[in-house]
Amino acid sequence: MPALHDGDAWPPISPLINRKPDANRLLEDSMKLQDNQKRVSQLNALRQKQMAHDTARLLALACELKAEAEKGRGTGTRADALSKAEEIEKLARGVRERMTGVVVN
Repeated sequence: MPALHDGDAWPPISPLINRKPDANRLLEDSMKLQDNQKRVSQLNALRQKQMAHDTARLLALACELKAEAEKGRGTGTRADALSKAEEIEKLARGVRERMTGVVVN
């Protein structure tokens, strides 16, 4: 009767699996973690800066469009108003996407 578990049937276990922690490996892991945290904070800062810029542009366009509408379209054309409205919509969607998309590891 053959044995149920023949030792030769199992693949060899890699020595890298479940390695014992050593000082160098712990230091490397902590440095990688710090680098990742720094990168994430930089990406979040860049995202916030872009949102602030787009929001300022959005406010300026909305004020211009409102002023033109209150004037009764005396100086601007309907095509100008439509292009501003489209740009406002595009900027608003971009800001909304950036606000919901927080960068994490």
